[in-house]
Amino acid sequence: MTQATTPAAPPQKSSSTTKILLTCLTLILLCLLAVLGSCFYVAYRAKKKADEIREAYKTGDVDKIARSVGIETTESSKVSQSLDFPDWKPSDGASAKIPVVSGLTAVCAVAQFGGDYQSVMRILNVTPEDVSLSVRADNIPNPLQKGAEGGTVYATRTVRAEDMRTAHELQEWFNPNHPDTFEGTTAVSASREVLSELRNKGETQFTFGLGGLKGLFGSLVNPIGEVLRQTGQQEQAKSMGTPGKATCTLKRVGDVAFPALINLHAQCTADDGVADFYFLDDLDNPAVLAFKLGDSGDAVEVISIAYPFEKPPAKAPTPIAASNIEKQLEEKGKAEVYGIYFDFGSDKMKPESDIVLREIASALDHNPAWRLRVEGHTDNKGADAYNMELSQRRAAAVKKALMTRYHIDESRLTPQGFGATRPKESNDSVAGRARNRRVELVRL
Repeated sequence: MTQATTPAAPPQKSSSTTKILLTCLTLILLCLLAVLGSCFYVAYRAKKKADEIREAYKTGDVDKIARSVGIETTESSKVSQSLDFPDWKPSDGASAKIPVVSGLTAVCAVAQFGGDYQSVMRILNVTPEDVSLSVRADNIPNPLQKGAEGGTVYATRTVRAEDMRTAHELQEWFNPNHPDTFEGTTAVSASREVLSELRNKGETQFTFGLGGLKGLFGSLVNPIGEVLRQTGQQEQAKSMGTPGKATCTLKRVGDVAFPALINLHAQCTADDGVADFYFLDDLDNPAVLAFKLGDSGDAVEVISIAYPFEKPPAKAPTPIAASNIEKQLEEKGKAEVYGIYFDFGSDKMKPESDIVLREIASALDHNPAWRLRVEGHTDNKGADAYNMELSQRRAAAVKKALMTRYHIDESRLTPQGFGATRPKESNDSVAGRARNRRVELVRL
């Protein structure tokens, strides 16, 4: 009898392999959870930091602003005095014309966090397609370290003719690292369309750039917003807006008399308060004459505007008209000159001074019997003796330039410095100090 046998059971797989697989899957899952958690944490911290920066900026306290970005300031790092505009009176007159021509030069008083300074804008070239211009400024204060040495900026910009007609964005801040052209924006004026809508409709949509610490924080907060977008928090990123710009409905307030000009005053409310803009009321050149961005924001005011004095053709039947400086000297016996620019704390003249130097030389050529005293004046920053010596050196530099470049006889020019002893306006304001830094010509 054959005995039946039970078939042998197949060999069992090792349980250790299963345990290894489960362990690996668990580790991978934990890593994924850790990555997701860290992304949400980074996004949370990013939004919190952006909110902290924004709230610090609204306080107007440089120390709080500096701490919000991890910078310690000195005790003297305080917000500079704001640029308070004069009480410009309403006007219904017609504005003077300022032509958009090569050589046009405007001097601006600028108030930002950390201090104030002066900038010089010059139109370099005008073509049917675009306008090229430059801005030069030195002694620009460090907004977080008031005692630090001021910086220097020279930057250029090209504005397309199309944008000068239709753009609704003003990018008025200059940086040498910026591209030469910002399509869809203007630089030192509003567009014809913006001014036309303010005139006819009373309001227009408007976007403007934010400089100073706002510009600095824009470079910090924009990447934070990008972190939020990359982690899927589009709504939170969108709610942060774009810190480097502000968009608003700009509404016409009225027309006011700016020194020798009529400008249109427009106002809007953005995230950080009320912004005021003053445009030259001229559709051919709606130049920005002044603006102030909120109670604690940046402010700029044009102090002087000069452009080349063009003589009529030699065969013109009428006599050649006198330049503005020549008229002042003829009618008043003296002329205030704001178109001569010096490096900070120096008697070295900037290239933008050439226009006015030529105008002075032309006045002397037309009137060979005239002798002039060239007076140098400063604001009250710095010691009295220093200001007196600086003003004397600057007056002497003007005389030397007229002699060497335009061959004016030395005996016709007498330089004299007055330091801060003869202010035109109060030195308590940014614009007042800018107007006190000047050259005057007096007939002898």
